[in-house]
This record gives sequence, structure tokens and C-alpha cells, in this order.
Amino acid sequence: MRPSESLEKLAAGLRAGLDEEAHAAVAILVKPNDDDLELLLVKRAEATGDPWSGDMAFPGGKKMPEDRSLVDTVAREVLEETGIDLRNAEAVGYMEPLFSSVRKNLRVQPIVYSFQEKPEVHLNYELTKHMWAPLNALRLSRCQTVVKGWEGPVFRIGGEVVWGLTYRMLEKILAMLEG
Repeated sequence: MRPSESLEKLAAGLRAGLDEEAHAAVAILVKPNDDDLELLLVKRAEATGDPWSGDMAFPGGKKMPEDRSLVDTVAREVLEETGIDLRNAEAVGYMEPLFSSVRKNLRVQPIVYSFQEKPEVHLNYELTKHMWAPLNALRLSRCQTVVKGWEGPVFRIGGEVVWGLTYRMLEKILAMLEG
């Protein structure tokens, strides 16, 4: 499937509206390349008390009182963390919110954005690394491992392990494209 067809299929599988009851939002930034779709993943810095410390993730964070909507939340967080400005970007669509396994009552709203060119990334202190991960490479990297005392399915890419909530979001994207 051509990247443009994959992006259309992904968009068709997304919701048209947000779940404003969610407590946090992440941006799934998608960019077509020659024969695949790439997604921006970031690595969180090591921080005491942060249950997601050192994990690969999508940029984003918790809704603050000053955020009018989860779109504002994700735009603010992505700008702070990566320097990518989503304030005037139009979302492709919204995935079903997922609950965190670490904080059971934390509902996270994934918002999908598409870029034709890779935006320039400038990481702040909350992040230590970023990568554009091709979906085909992720698909082929599935394996089982132990992470932070938890054993289960993960993706291994670019020397990193993608697990937990980010893994589940990626699996949903892959299922939309394969279904």
C-alpha cells in the first residue's frame, strides 16, 4: 500500500471528535516517506517519581486548567517538548482514548496529525531523544521482553523499547491499516 493510501486508511479509521473527558493528550505525528508512514517517537528523560521516566512515547501531557480543550493541551505540550507548533495544524482525526496501566484512572486522548515534511525538532529538558519510526520497521520488531518488572509484547526500534500505552496505541494504528 502506498503511503498516501495508508494515510487515507488511517484517517478513515479515526474518530471525528475528541473525548473531552480525557485527562491528557498525545500527538501522533505521521509523515509519509517513499514507501511507508513514519511516526515521531520521543524518549522521556529519567526523572525521580515519573512512572514514564526513560520510556519511549508520543509527545504530549496532562490537560491544565488554562487549556480550553485537549487540542490546546497537545499543542502546548508538543511545542514545549519538541518545538513543533501545532496551533494552526489540523488534526487528521482522533483515536479512541486509552487508559494508562500505570495510573488506572488516567485517560489519554491520542490526536493524529499529518506532515508532508519532517518538522524540525528541538527537545526540551523533559526529553532526551527523538526518532521517526517507520511503521513497517515497528511491525517487524515485535517481540516479548521485561521492562520495569513487567513482561509482555514490545517493539524494539533504534536501540529502544516501545511498550505500555505507546505500544497499545501503535498496535491500534497497525490494526487500522491491516484491517
